Amino acid sequence: MENLIEKSTEQIKDQIEFWFFKYFNKTKTDFNGNEIFTLFELLNEELQVELKPRLNLDGNESPVLVLKISESEFVINTTKKFVQIDSDSIEIIDYTEFEWHNGYKSISIINTPTGKVANIKTEGLISDFGLRKRNGKIVYWKIPSGKPGFAFWNVTKKCELIGRKYKTIE
Repeated sequence: MENLIEKSTEQIKDQIEFWFFKYFNKTKTDFNGNEIFTLFELLNEELQVELKPRLNLDGNESPVLVLKISESEFVINTTKKFVQIDSDSIEIIDYTEFEWHNGYKSISIINTPTGKVANIKTEGLISDFGLRKRNGKIVYWKIPSGKPGFAFWNVTKKCELIGRKYKTIE
């Protein structure tokens, strides 16, 4: 087993935020919490209060990023895991289980609101997106297409590094 690098929850949060800001080539002041993919701490307080109990946070774990799928569906990155939340369920993939993103299940999205064929680069649609676990299982979650989905893909693919290399200390 390789040696793990000890990092505090705050250091891991800072690392995830660094990847986020670097991808967008922006700073925190460029975001307001209304973006489809944004910082959890910028969400309105009522939504934060509603979501936090559903995250099953450890004592030394913090929510960092949120990808809004709909008014009641979210994928949240904490300092330790992905949490997929919808109106009546949650699914968790710990970073220690996460190997890589498989990307969108299909390049084409047939079921568009207009009935026209679109693709994963089209803004405003939802498509199945694969997250591969270390055991080889691929879990599909619905995420937005277009820029928000590609941002999620590019920023969070590095979360496997957190699960593989970091040990949280306090």
